[in-house]
Amino acid sequence: MTNLVDVRLDVSPGDVQERLLDVARRHPLARVAWAGGEVWLVNEPELVRLAFRDRRLTKEADAAPDWFDDATGMIGSAQTSRAAALITSEGAEHTRQRKLHAAVFSARHRERWEQLITEVVHDLLRTLDGEVDLVPRLAYPLPVAVISAVLGLPPEMREPLVEACRLVTHGADDAECERGRVQLYGGVGAFLGPRRHELRPGMIADLLALHEADGSVSTVEIATWTPGLVIPGHESTTSVLAALLAEVLDEPPDRRPATAEQVEARVEDALRANPPFPLATWRFTTSPVLLQEHEIPAGKPVLLNISALNHASPPTAHYTFGYGAHYCVGAALARAELRIALTEFLRKFPDAARTTGETRWVSGYAIRQLTSLPVRLTRAGGTA
Repeated sequence: MTNLVDVRLDVSPGDVQERLLDVARRHPLARVAWAGGEVWLVNEPELVRLAFRDRRLTKEADAAPDWFDDATGMIGSAQTSRAAALITSEGAEHTRQRKLHAAVFSARHRERWEQLITEVVHDLLRTLDGEVDLVPRLAYPLPVAVISAVLGLPPEMREPLVEACRLVTHGADDAECERGRVQLYGGVGAFLGPRRHELRPGMIADLLALHEADGSVSTVEIATWTPGLVIPGHESTTSVLAALLAEVLDEPPDRRPATAEQVEARVEDALRANPPFPLATWRFTTSPVLLQEHEIPAGKPVLLNISALNHASPPTAHYTFGYGAHYCVGAALARAELRIALTEFLRKFPDAARTTGETRWVSGYAIRQLTSLPVRLTRAGGTA
């Protein structure tokens, strides 16, 4: 019989990854109490690989049982139930949406986005001096600026987006989370209506042009999809960037990555070791699923333990960006942000040092982040 285990998955202080790795050592498959029901955790790395490939595990929100509640509200909230999103669609519908989403992340835009990332990083680094906290001063504002530009939102929207996302992912209660969702979807949605004239080139303008040209995408879909990209588009990169900087700054300056190849290797190491979503986003069994000798009944919410899979030995390709049809559409953009931020930070502050050795996390089933990263900065050439 599959064990019922006590694992706290709601957002709280501490590192949920440590708990998930411990559970994986003891339970290939486990059940966890959740919202008045039970969710199933797939933990053993080979079982996780099998589950990623099993089509009886769907991401369609309509397959969720009636009692199911997604604490983030990204499944089933008033804002997200208006149209199927990329993360909650499958088959031909998912393919259609992915094609529409992927256009703005395509290789032909790579130079444009890398130039933008470099400019934002340089602007942020200019403001740093002495003792600073790199989470609010670099790791958080960089991805917010990038996803804002990808959507085509003006720079003054960055701070409102930060506040809305903070409430959604770290709200003290359901009311705060709901207030954040209202701010997020309402704020971005305004650029489909009264603030449309303020739009910059980007995804929202591109989708609106398609709507007007041939109706291949509806305004309801645009209003659902584009705000839904903000949280995964920046919270995840913030998480990995903070962890990457912390790990590099724990090393003496002469051991830090100095070449492009070394930087890229460290980025991949950080992605493997510190998945921002330690559990893959919700799946639901459409029929009984047998993973080797372990069975998950039909109609069950399922979470796949990415942390355990990424830390398996011997190491294989990491699953931080997901797998298959649901592989993260913005993976290349996230890698560019991490690579450019680390390169430029070390170029400007080669002797930067952490001011405390304690690493504090806040985490849950849907996010894992450092709460702060205090450092003492010395600019290249020795000026503090």
